[in-house]
This record gives sequence, C-alpha cells and structure tokens, in this order.
Amino acid sequence: MPSCELCGREIEGRGRRTKIDGVPMLVCSQCASQFGESKPPSTSSRSSRSKQNTSWVKSSSSTSPSQKRLKKKKKKPQRKTRRRGVLLDDMMVVKDYAEKIRTSRQKKELSQEQLAQKVGERISTLQSIEAGRLKPTMQTIRGIERELGISLLEPVRSASVAPKSSKSNKRLTLGDVVKVKRKKSQKRENSED
Repeated sequence: MPSCELCGREIEGRGRRTKIDGVPMLVCSQCASQFGESKPPSTSSRSSRSKQNTSWVKSSSSTSPSQKRLKKKKKKPQRKTRRRGVLLDDMMVVKDYAEKIRTSRQKKELSQEQLAQKVGERISTLQSIEAGRLKPTMQTIRGIERELGISLLEPVRSASVAPKSSKSNKRLTLGDVVKVKRKKSQKRENSED
C-alpha cells in the first residue's frame, strides 16, 4: 500500500493527488481534507489545470512570503569607488600630527569643541589626539584634513633591499644550500675533535 507523502500514514483506499505549494503530492484523505480540494490520482494533469489546485496559499492571486522577499531583493547597481593616488594602506600618519593639528586649529581660530563637532568626534578624543596620546583613525584623519586643510598622511617609505652580491651573480640553488649545510656540519665535527 502506498503511504501519504505528507504525513507518512498508509493510504486506505484511493489516495488523492494534490498540489501543495505547487508540488503534486499523493496524500491520504485526511491530509487532502485539511489542505483543500483533491483529485483522484487517475485524472490527467492537463485537465487538472483548469480545476482549482490545493495549496498552502489561500488563493492563486496571493503570493507567499518567500515570493514577496524575492521581489524585494532586486539588485541595486553597485558603484565602484576608485581612489586616486596612493592607497590608504600605503600611507601612515606623520610623526608630528598632534602639533600640526593644534597649530592649524589655532590659526583657523577654532576651539577644540568646534573642531570636534565639525569632525564628528568627541571632545575628549580630539584632546587626546592633540596631546599625542592617541593616534587618530582614518575617518578622523580625513575629517581633520578636510576641516583644517592640512595633510596628516605621508606615503610609507619602503626600505629597498638590495641583494648581496655574491661571487657570481647566480641565483641560489638547492645544491648551494646543501653545500652550506655540509660545510657547517663539517666545521662542527672538526671543532669537536
């Protein structure tokens, strides 16, 4: 005997072919009565299209919550922001940032409270930055630079590492490394004797 695809009970007599959430299922009479109209399994699927399908949704015109969510999730065009010049990762705060901020703020005749409000920082944070006890975040740096018209970032100078010139300008090979290790181990053996 076949079993109900919804509840798992054995179907007594004829099962009912029902569409639940658009999926045709063979269900028992109890599940079919709970979930709407049903039809015997022998009816063809072409003639059943004109009849009302059983579904979890009350009417065919209403949409399920999952369909509503899909409609809302339309992709918005994403703008790619390009930064011109040097990347922020390649920049670091200048050493005398505290003094630069203080002198330029005083030249513009702004109080710490006014600058903090314009930049969007707390007064205590700005005071710590001006005292040199706290390094400003990138967001704070950008705000201070904009308000005071100064530059607090400088490019990071990468130390250029020049390769040591060997006897011949060859690249190091695995054989060279093995020879070096042999020489070191031979020196140890000689020193122990």
